[in-house]
Amino acid sequence: MVADAIMTAVPADTKTLGIGVRLRAARERSGFTVIQAAERLHLDPKVIEAIEAEEFEFLGAPVYVRGHMRRYAELVGERGADLQEIYAGSLRAAAPPDLTQAPHAELAADPRRLLRPVAAAAGAAVLVAAVWWVLKGTSQPGPARAVDSDRPAVAEVVPVQPAQPAESVEPASVVAPAAVQVSPRPAEDHVLAAPQTAQLQPERQVELRLTLNADSWVEIYDARGERLFYDVAAANSIQTVAGRGPLRVILGNAPGVAVAVNGQEVAIPPAARSDDAARFVVSSSGRVAQAR
Repeated sequence: MVADAIMTAVPADTKTLGIGVRLRAARERSGFTVIQAAERLHLDPKVIEAIEAEEFEFLGAPVYVRGHMRRYAELVGERGADLQEIYAGSLRAAAPPDLTQAPHAELAADPRRLLRPVAAAAGAAVLVAAVWWVLKGTSQPGPARAVDSDRPAVAEVVPVQPAQPAESVEPASVVAPAAVQVSPRPAEDHVLAAPQTAQLQPERQVELRLTLNADSWVEIYDARGERLFYDVAAANSIQTVAGRGPLRVILGNAPGVAVAVNGQEVAIPPAARSDDAARFVVSSSGRVAQAR
């Protein structure tokens, strides 16, 4: 294996060894085989082999690598802090350079590109001024309307007043109150309906209690995707988390964890299990289902 070749080429000082070589040497000093170490950590033997070969991409995101590395180091008596520092340095060395400033420098150095937004703004201002001028001209009264205003208005009003003085006033007095009575009603209905709509969708909190008989990696997210728990939970401990449902849960060692929702013990669906790991969703009503 890759670790065997590295063991024959490295110096005796363990501080200069790689992560995988140091963990393998510590495991052999502790008298564990790969299978025995995997059973003690409740992991697949392939995970142990990937760590010792430093094939960290097999383990997934860096947070999983750090968690497995820390637990493995504690099992075999290796200094986990040194390993974490070596791993962090490898991540910094592999990070790509930041080239976000280069495009901005080119834009600032080219004056011709600055003329385009200025020309566009000037054209828009000219167009707005032209539209305003047209609208202003159409809103002014024409000469014909001015000529009509010079005619006596008494000739149009005087015949109407003596024709039906009582009938012309009474319909107006009857219609006006009807219009006033109808207009406020929709506003009152709107004010009363607003609190009823808000009461139909209350936020429901879900309480999740995990009783651990063995160490297990635990991830819990609420309905908005906020992380409520993200760490290796120790054996013989109880972890209680509450959040807005549905909750999304990931367990690295599901056989060693008992799950209770809102005080009631529930079983993890078989379809949600994959070897020792489990991925499931807890709804606001407390139902447990396979995560999709």
